[in-house]
Amino acid sequence: MTVTIRQATRDDVPAIVAMSEKFYANTVFAEWFEFNPETVADIAATLASGHVMLLAEQGGRVVGMVGLWVLPFVFNTRHCAAYEVVWWVNPDAQGSGVGKALLDAIEPACKERGAEVIHMVHMANSPPQAAALYERLGYAHSESAYAKKVV
Repeated sequence: MTVTIRQATRDDVPAIVAMSEKFYANTVFAEWFEFNPETVADIAATLASGHVMLLAEQGGRVVGMVGLWVLPFVFNTRHCAAYEVVWWVNPDAQGSGVGKALLDAIEPACKERGAEVIHMVHMANSPPQAAALYERLGYAHSESAYAKKVV
C-alpha cells in the first residue's frame, strides 16, 4: 500500500495525541508519570507549526509520525540540529515501509528549517531493526542515554 508523508497541521493534533499515547505506553517514562494529553497536544501543535512534525498516511488513515525540535546545537549555537521527540508507526503498519518513509522525509524537512544534523533516539525497547535502519541511512551511533526517576 502506498505511503504518503506530509507535514502535520494543527488539525492533526488529535491523531498525534492518540498515537503518542500508544507510543508513550511503551516507554520507561510511563512507569513514572501518567500520560498528559493536554501537554502532548501543546507539543504537537508547536511541532506542527514551527518545527518538524510529519505524518504517514496509508489508505486514507494516519499510521505513523515523526516529530523533531529544530534548535541551536548545544555546543555551538551557530549551528542548528533537529532532535527527535517521537517516531512511531502503528503496529499494524510496521514492516510496510512506513518507518523508512518517515525517516527519508525528515532529512529535507529538517534541512529546510536550518538543521545541519539530525539526532534520533534509540530507546532500550526500540526494535533492533530501528538501529539497523538508522545505520543503513547513514546515521552514526552517537550516544546512549539512561534515565532515573529522582525520588
